[in-house]
Amino acid sequence: MAATLTEPAVLAAAKETLYPNLDTSPDHYAVTETQFTKPTWGGWEITEDLRSRLAPYNTIRLADGEPDLLGVGMPALEVLNADATTTPVAVIEAKGHNSDPSAADIRRGINQAHGHLSEVNIGYVAAPVQSISDQARALARDLNIGVIGVESPHDATLVEPARVTGVGDFSTTIDAIRFQATTQRLTEGSFPVNHPKNYLGYGLALAVEGDTHDIYSEHVINSVSGGRRGAILLGLVDNRPTGETLTHLGAEVVRFARTQHGTVDAALDEFASWKGRSTPFTDLAPRWAQFARSVAIQYDPTQLIIGALERLHQRGIKPATIDDVAREACRINQPLTVEVFFAQSRREDVLTADGDIDESVLIDPTVYKSGIHFQFKYHLRHIGLLTEGGTDDKDEVLSNEWTLNQAVGL
Repeated sequence: MAATLTEPAVLAAAKETLYPNLDTSPDHYAVTETQFTKPTWGGWEITEDLRSRLAPYNTIRLADGEPDLLGVGMPALEVLNADATTTPVAVIEAKGHNSDPSAADIRRGINQAHGHLSEVNIGYVAAPVQSISDQARALARDLNIGVIGVESPHDATLVEPARVTGVGDFSTTIDAIRFQATTQRLTEGSFPVNHPKNYLGYGLALAVEGDTHDIYSEHVINSVSGGRRGAILLGLVDNRPTGETLTHLGAEVVRFARTQHGTVDAALDEFASWKGRSTPFTDLAPRWAQFARSVAIQYDPTQLIIGALERLHQRGIKPATIDDVAREACRINQPLTVEVFFAQSRREDVLTADGDIDESVLIDPTVYKSGIHFQFKYHLRHIGLLTEGGTDDKDEVLSNEWTLNQAVGL
């Protein structure tokens, strides 16, 4: 007899019901706790298809334990007090049973989800519909926990809505997951373009009169979408439903341009003269490179990489390799390192079921996102933080050197 409503199956159905559009919603993101990377659950096989539905994985360690799933973004289902936050953080505790769906311990799941409410905005329990009694629903309402009734491995419905609650400071784990649910995430593929002028220039093009697309492609690069994404990623531009606007940091780019060149138009003319130049930005335009460095150092992945390299260099590991950097970065902030360095499709290989890093896998170049060892590394070289650029050749990833530029003060 096949087990159809084990906890992994229940969790997958609940995840897809709460967040049905994860692939197309840039402000939604969900990760499953690493315990579900195990090949079996209570003697039943976790199939490849089920593991794929639960992916990506990360270590989720909160003060009151390890929830089964952590999601960011407003769920598709009804929530109470929804206007309390625009991007809530939710947990799901799943309860299933290998042979008797009605025997799932839903009360325990409700209490577990309730224990996380001091750290998240919304708590859910997901369980087979056969196990959801009137008493369980009453307990969930009393404890402000939403209930998702799972009817089959692919079908679930909301039985009791949850209420959004306020949270103070989020934990390191939650901050790492929230990072991936914002426009500031380092994507699965590549950092859009590798020269800092291309991000700075988008902010300038947005600040002057005229069509931003045309102004940018004429003065900076033809890859407008890449420059735009980079400007959003580094926090220079805010992409709102009403249109793009400069952030406070983006306004500083404009102010700096006027200080250096008199007008933004004059600055754009200078940017146009840099088209096609491969000269390091620190040599091409030292003052602009210094300013770009001050922008990049506010980006979480930059701080993580610099912190890891500083610690490695203090121990005499200089130059370092990407596996050195990833290993040390995990010691600083493992959840963020997993989000920044490792491809989602390879996390099952990198993470153990206990939530630790399998360091033997770090010497496999294919586990790393190309964006971290290619474009983003070149970006850090252009602004003077690193001495060497990146590589897009997987055969060279492990030998490509990572060294802080000691001549640059951070």
